[in-house]
Amino acid sequence: MGRTNVSIKNFAMENLIYYLTGIGVLALAFALWKTRRVYLQEKANQKASDFSAHIRNATFTFLKTEYNVLSVFIILVAVLLFLQSRFTDDSNEFLAISFVVGAAFSSLAGYLSIYASSYSDNRTVKASESSVNKAFRTAFSGGAAIGIGNVAFAIIGLSVLFLISQLFGDKWELSTSINMLTGYALGVSTVALFDRIIGGVYAQAANDGEKLVIKTEEAIPENSAVNPAEIAKGTATNINNITGAGSDLFESFVAAIIAAMILGIPFLNAEAVYSHFSFGPIMLPITIATVGLLCSITSNFIVNTIESENFWTSYRFSNYFSAAIIAIASFFVIKYMLPAEWEISNTVNEQLIITKFKSLGIFWSLFIGLSSGILISLFTEFYTTSENLVDKVVEKSFNGPSSNILSSISSGFLSSFGPVIIVATTVISSYYFAGFYGIAIAAVGMLANTATVFTINSFKPIVENAGYLAKISGQAEEIEQTINELNKIGDKKELIVKSFTISAAALTAFALFSAYLQKTGTSLFEISDPLIIGAILIGAIIPFLFSSFVVSGINEVATKLAIEVKRQFNEIPKLIAALDIYKKYYGDPNVPDNEEEEILANAEGVAEFEDLVEISTYNAVREIIIPIVITVAIPALAGYFGGTALLAGILSGLIPVGFVLAISQANSGAIWRSAKNQIVKGVLRNDEIYGKNSEAYKNAQFGDSVGKHFKNASAPALNILIKISVIVALIIASGIV
Repeated sequence: MGRTNVSIKNFAMENLIYYLTGIGVLALAFALWKTRRVYLQEKANQKASDFSAHIRNATFTFLKTEYNVLSVFIILVAVLLFLQSRFTDDSNEFLAISFVVGAAFSSLAGYLSIYASSYSDNRTVKASESSVNKAFRTAFSGGAAIGIGNVAFAIIGLSVLFLISQLFGDKWELSTSINMLTGYALGVSTVALFDRIIGGVYAQAANDGEKLVIKTEEAIPENSAVNPAEIAKGTATNINNITGAGSDLFESFVAAIIAAMILGIPFLNAEAVYSHFSFGPIMLPITIATVGLLCSITSNFIVNTIESENFWTSYRFSNYFSAAIIAIASFFVIKYMLPAEWEISNTVNEQLIITKFKSLGIFWSLFIGLSSGILISLFTEFYTTSENLVDKVVEKSFNGPSSNILSSISSGFLSSFGPVIIVATTVISSYYFAGFYGIAIAAVGMLANTATVFTINSFKPIVENAGYLAKISGQAEEIEQTINELNKIGDKKELIVKSFTISAAALTAFALFSAYLQKTGTSLFEISDPLIIGAILIGAIIPFLFSSFVVSGINEVATKLAIEVKRQFNEIPKLIAALDIYKKYYGDPNVPDNEEEEILANAEGVAEFEDLVEISTYNAVREIIIPIVITVAIPALAGYFGGTALLAGILSGLIPVGFVLAISQANSGAIWRSAKNQIVKGVLRNDEIYGKNSEAYKNAQFGDSVGKHFKNASAPALNILIKISVIVALIIASGIV
């Protein structure tokens, strides 16, 4: 009987990678099927459909322009990786191929996400004419297609590359096979670097530029289909919240799995582990991630069967149900793939140290990571929407813009406490249960539910663009209540997902840092060494420099975008005629006659949208090239010229400071937005209701304009900074030991 069990396990282990690849392919097929189902739903009216197509094409113009620059960057990095692999023992030329595959998979996932999003927002407009429930399901289905599709791409890429490495198993060391996967992580991270940073700058600049155009040309009405800036504004939602946030989560998901796989290598030296399930500790992270994908698909089916008008409850159920079945399934997976206990030995300072591990400890590490993601979401929901906290900022808004700004910033600083304590507790407790491997498994646990988080994240931009299409096509009044109801859910989800994404990025960075320390043997370094103190300080200042370049870049790109819009209004005949009519009736209670209405209608959609987006994208690239160089060059230079300890010191300063700065900026921006929205609803003060026309609203709006730069551009960009810096360190580790 014992031999039979061993035989079955060996067969399962040998074929597990095929099963995981197959599940990834089936999940991708499911995502494409979901996209097709949404596509086959009835479309919105012709005007909304036309502008949906304009936004989709303009978004692809952005991606094409960005990826032209990205492709050059990828070629240069691939050449450097190829050259490095010639001089390191645990690497080979396949590292460069793995890097290119990672970049290709992440880019392709982004393209398909835009298709799913643009089909969904159009159909959500039409569904809103029927009921809130139907509109919710349409938007949620679009989000599910994006979420499940992205995670499927990540798993397929990892599984196929690992499978290829095993086909060359007689030529490569195991460490070489696993280290090859860090190239995949770097490829994914490179796309995230461009999508999140350049995309974030472009997206916020498009919003600012549209407002700047209206401010300088007051006759142009808001949400005018004639205004070229409106399409740029429409693309901003896709670029920032679909491809940007998507590539960010994609990167964290992949990096956490690879960090855990690297940290699992030493366990294979234990006879109890190897004889139990061969490569169990290495295959466990990707297996748990695949289990998470299946659980997310299951929860998606269940949400679609719930007939409820309480959509926030549906969201919670989707998230918590998925997390619960992930925890239960992972318990049995861990029990099956790992022995009950084992021990490994290390020599430290000429002393033999034996460390004992238990499979139950691995499970608790995973459970802690999974739970910490939920706790961070709950804390963020409370802190950024709590009436007491938001009321404080609302009250300060009556005192002037400076009071509003200071109040929100101080609240953002204070709100960092919760997520930081949760992540710190996760790192400490997971290390207690399973060492560095436990930290990485905790990160995998937090991100095991990524497909559901992806779905929730994508829901907001789909609904937001649906509302935008409704306004620009003249349907706003008919479906305003439905869209507003969905937007309330979307706003809450956006705040929660941002905080979760930042915290997941931080935990992933700590997992990668653990892998770096293990790989280089730099488990301890002397904190009193002046060189290390200096390195920590240098690492701590990098996030501030990075944020400075991102925020200043937004202003430059917005100004140039407004200049290009004005050029089109001055040079394109139909836009010139439309602007003359707007100026004629600006401030005039009369309305354009039929002939003038026809002129305005003929001016819709004639602007050079793609030229506007292309110019703005290149401007964003020029503004952000320095932060991109900082992100990749500093860890590489520090490692090659300063050694492993110096690089560890820089990362020790960069990761925690980048995390705290990002979470405080994101939460400050969320509180600003909540305060502004509350004033829009009407605030009772001294027996008088103050709303959108009040001075307090103007002050809150001013604060929100600052907060958008924090939460939509700077904070998300810091996610990428802290992760890719450690991935670069991990890539070069073999060459600097």
